[in-house]
Amino acid sequence: MVSAGHDEWGDDHERTMTSLRAALLSLWRLGANAVVGWRPSRIGIEVITVPTVRLFGLGDRHHRVLEGDRLMGPATFAEVAAALDVQPIEFRLPVFLGDGARRLPLDVVDAVVTPFSIMKTKQRAAFLVDIVGFSLAAPEQQASRLATLEFALNLASELVRRRVGALEMLRSTTGDGFYVWNRVKGIDADIALFAGFIAFLTLLSFLQRSVATRDTVPPVRTCIGIGSHYTYYQIDGAGRVTNEFIVGEVTIALARLMAVTRPRQILIRDFLRSTAADKQPIQVGEFLKIVGERLAWMSELNLDNTSVERIALYLTGALDADQAHEGELLHFTDKHGVEHKCYNMKLNVFPLDGEPFYCGLRHAELRTGKGYPW
Repeated sequence: MVSAGHDEWGDDHERTMTSLRAALLSLWRLGANAVVGWRPSRIGIEVITVPTVRLFGLGDRHHRVLEGDRLMGPATFAEVAAALDVQPIEFRLPVFLGDGARRLPLDVVDAVVTPFSIMKTKQRAAFLVDIVGFSLAAPEQQASRLATLEFALNLASELVRRRVGALEMLRSTTGDGFYVWNRVKGIDADIALFAGFIAFLTLLSFLQRSVATRDTVPPVRTCIGIGSHYTYYQIDGAGRVTNEFIVGEVTIALARLMAVTRPRQILIRDFLRSTAADKQPIQVGEFLKIVGERLAWMSELNLDNTSVERIALYLTGALDADQAHEGELLHFTDKHGVEHKCYNMKLNVFPLDGEPFYCGLRHAELRTGKGYPW
C-alpha cells in the first residue's frame, strides 16, 4: 500500500485531489505507464496500470483494457487485473469516495484519473476544416484567419448546446485548420456535433458576406464522418490536463478525404452509425435527416438583423421522380492504395431578406477541373 495523503479525516476535497494527482503522477512516470482501471477502496482508491508500450497489445485480453470508463465495478476490476496478470496499487486518501456528505463523488475522481489513460472509442463523429491557400497568406493573415475559425466554432458550439444539448466542441490544430470533435460521447452527441458543423458553416458564410475586411474570413474546405479513434491527454507537472487529442481511423480517413476535397466543398465519409442493440444502424442519408430535424431552431436564428427562414441540407446526386436529390456514393483510392467512400453535401441557407447562402459544390461541379477523382 502506498500513502497518497494524510491519515486524518479532512473535508478539503481540493487537498484530496492534489494528493491523488501526485500519486497518479508517480505511477504515470511522464507517460511510461497508463491507467487501465480504478475503483474506490475501503481507505481510498485502487488502480491498475500497465506500461504504455505494452498497452495496445493487451486489448484482446479484456475489452475494458482500452474501451469503456476507467471506473470499474469490483468484479470487472478483478477480471481485468487477472487478465493482465498485474497487482493493483492502493492509495490512501484523506477523504472517502462515493455518495454522501463529506465524500468525494466518483465522477469527480474519474475526471482526475481518466487523463492518465489511453482509451479507444468505437464510434464518434469528427470533422476537419482546412483554410484554402493558408500557406500563401502572410503570418498576420494566417493568425487572423485561424482566430476567425475559432470564433465561428465557439459561437456554433454555444448556439447548438443551448438548443440541442450534448455538445462541447474540442479541437486540435492541423496547422492550417482544425480537427473538431465532441467531448460528449454517444449517438445524441454525434448528432449534436453534426448540427454544430452545419451551424459553423452557416456562421462562417454569414461572416464572409458581412465582414468588411474579407481577408480575415477565409474560404474553407471541410469533411465530416464517424469512426473509431484513441484518446490521449497532455498533462502538466501538477497532474492537470492541458490538452486532449484523438487519433485513429476517423482522423486518418478525414485526412485522406481532405486530400481530394476542393475549395468550398463539403464531403461526408460513408458510415453506418450503430444505435441500440435491437435497432438497425443509421445510414448517412438518414442520419443527415435527423440532423436537419434537430436544426429546426435555425429558422429562429437572427444574424445581424437578418433572420434565417429555412435551411436545405442534402447529399448531391441525380434527381428522383419527386425532384429530390439521390445521394451518389463517391469512390476514390488514396496514395496508399486504400479505397474510400464518401458523399458530396450541399447546405443552402435562405434568409427572410437578401440572397441565400450556398455552401458546398453542386454535383455538376464535381466533374469539372483536373486532379480530382470523381
